[in-house]
Amino acid sequence: MQTHIYECAKMTLDFITMMMISRYIFLIPPLKKKENQFINPQFLFITAAYLLILLLCLLGGTIPGSVMIGISMAVYCFLTAEKGKKRWFKTLQFIPIAGLCYGLLMPLETLPATILHLSENAEEIYSIGLYMILGGFLIGFVVGGREWRKNFRKEMHYRKLEVWERVLIYVIGILMYGFVAAVYSYYNINENNFGVIALLESIMMSIIGFAVTLTIIILVLVGNKNAHMQRDLFHMQHNIIVTMADIVENRDESTGGHIRRTAKYVEIIAEELLEEGWYQSVLNKQYIKDMVVAAPLHDIGKIHVPDSILKKQGKLTDEEYEIMKSHTTEGRKLLLHAEKSLGHFSYLDIAVEMAYGHHEWWNGKGYPQGIAEHNIPLCARIMAVADVFDAIVSQRCYKGSMTIDEAYAIIEKEKGTHFDPIVVSAFLKARDRISEALREFEEPLIEDKSTIKK
Repeated sequence: MQTHIYECAKMTLDFITMMMISRYIFLIPPLKKKENQFINPQFLFITAAYLLILLLCLLGGTIPGSVMIGISMAVYCFLTAEKGKKRWFKTLQFIPIAGLCYGLLMPLETLPATILHLSENAEEIYSIGLYMILGGFLIGFVVGGREWRKNFRKEMHYRKLEVWERVLIYVIGILMYGFVAAVYSYYNINENNFGVIALLESIMMSIIGFAVTLTIIILVLVGNKNAHMQRDLFHMQHNIIVTMADIVENRDESTGGHIRRTAKYVEIIAEELLEEGWYQSVLNKQYIKDMVVAAPLHDIGKIHVPDSILKKQGKLTDEEYEIMKSHTTEGRKLLLHAEKSLGHFSYLDIAVEMAYGHHEWWNGKGYPQGIAEHNIPLCARIMAVADVFDAIVSQRCYKGSMTIDEAYAIIEKEKGTHFDPIVVSAFLKARDRISEALREFEEPLIEDKSTIKK
């Protein structure tokens, strides 16, 4: 009876530990529940796998139970992996997962028994006590760690293992199998013939294996925590940016929808360019993410433009126009100053380029520098299209709005003169998504040309 309790407790702890390592160290997501499913597939899988493991353990001992744990973890890795060529490769994650589990648990199980030369019966009693203590810690985590797990699930979408983390846990996990084999080899050799030196080597290997495994687990968990904190900081900074941009935009009686729409247009255009393979030396997912964050700041320099000019309903004089044009240089100064105060962030670099260059023209007739073509930063060329399009379809104190069709026609007409032709092509190709984004942030549009204020 005692042996059955010992074996079942061991299988239970091994299985729970592997599931936790897969979730919190390897960041494997849970099985997704479909809308028409009554039972949570994650709960169903864990329950069925655990019952099968216990059954095999009771019928055949720890070896069949351990084999079933490995099969269950392999199936779990396969079911949670995205469909594709890498799915079978990701199924092999069960090997380092099991390696880290055994590297963590086996020293706790074997070291005291080895050092104290416990009998088989005494070793089982010790192990049962150990499993009860560790089980208590797990129950404490389940009950007391709800807030941590809630935050973890919320931020898991943004947390990915770095390459060095993934390589490290894979290598250490696989090496731990060698450690497990060495420990078992000790028990399969007559202790009297094993020798003191060999015994010390086994003990040292156990200690090193435990220390290395625990260190790797702590490093990854700290990385998860830092990712969560960085995400919170990012959200806070982004909200501050949008609030500042809203204040500036509202000065000329425009709505906050402008900065949100233009940010969305920028994202759509950039994604279309990325999908078509343009500007690969610059454009990637991180660059797009930074552009979306930076986009609301493109007109931040307008805070230095007087209300008498910003809200003027008639045509600006040459002198007033020069002051209005200064919002590009003033915006650059503000953002460079912010970068000195806040530290270096990649989105601030892009914000500087957008603010300074979104009024440059492809043919070199823009301002403030009069640069042309690829001398204009890509982010500024994308923002130019997004900004002009939204300005055309939006009503302001100094102008009326035009129809969506007219706006698309103007953008296409100025392809190769005002705008980068490749960016315009991507913009027009994504017309449906652009129009949907325009409708998403509700603002009255004038569809009847007879009512348009010229």
